[in-house]
Amino acid sequence: MSRHEKPTSRRDFLREGLRSLVNAGFGGVFEKLERVGELMERGEPKPAPLMPILSCESRALHPLLEAGQLNLEGCGALLNELDIQGVSLSDRHLSSMHPRALEHLREGFHRHAVAITGVMVSEPVNLHDEASLSRRLDEAVDRLHAAAILQAPLIRLHLGGERDDELFERAAQFLQRLLPEARRRRVRITLENRDGVGRRPELLASLIRATDPRWIGVCYDFGHGAPERIYDAARILAPYTFHVHAKSRAFDSRGEETSIEYGRILSILRFASYVGALSIEYLGDGDPIEGIRKTRDLIRRHWRAY
Repeated sequence: MSRHEKPTSRRDFLREGLRSLVNAGFGGVFEKLERVGELMERGEPKPAPLMPILSCESRALHPLLEAGQLNLEGCGALLNELDIQGVSLSDRHLSSMHPRALEHLREGFHRHAVAITGVMVSEPVNLHDEASLSRRLDEAVDRLHAAAILQAPLIRLHLGGERDDELFERAAQFLQRLLPEARRRRVRITLENRDGVGRRPELLASLIRATDPRWIGVCYDFGHGAPERIYDAARILAPYTFHVHAKSRAFDSRGEETSIEYGRILSILRFASYVGALSIEYLGDGDPIEGIRKTRDLIRRHWRAY
């Protein structure tokens, strides 16, 4: 080394060593170690931990909420009675985003030993509607703030649009604009495997890898996607999943869901070391509480940890 060259820093030395290993064919794990090291050096906040508990979507209780037979404050006592430890709240059921109202709601659930596992943003974001995009970004920030007050670890978004060829790029741009707000509040962002950018599991997984898989992941819904690809989609998305919607509509005489093999999907999630909430979303006919109870029993039959 000449006297005019700067000595190699320890950080650069380690970085070059890792890159050599990557080039030699030892990519994945060393790339992850390098990213983790950089994040630690920058002092970036860590996401709030996920909750490995049995949860229930407020959407499953919507018929009772809409009919006035139940209010959101009473859901904690009901879920405690059903031996369900968590609730995931649709923003359509939040009457106010004022911090005091959210704090009051959070404490009401906590009194009944029910944690809030997520905030679901109900209105899809049209990424091609330039006139509303700024407003929708502000709305997503509001939901991140609400989730932080409610001590929920994540929010759920739907990102859609008219032109599939531009969806990936527009979704990536929207998420990059939202990421600093998510990091500031330690709240993760999830995208559901539904329409728009979530319609194809391969595209959704690619989008997550292209943004930041520590903060952006999947809200995996059992009931979405082409029926012939439901289990392929589960295998593709399970490694990126932060939240699960255990969708159910009807049950056979054995208590199994008639259109979804719960045991098969839960095995895929277990194999991927899933550590988030399993949140019941019963949308069938009849008494929603009975449907929730049957879904609860079905989950526990196939995955007793919940």
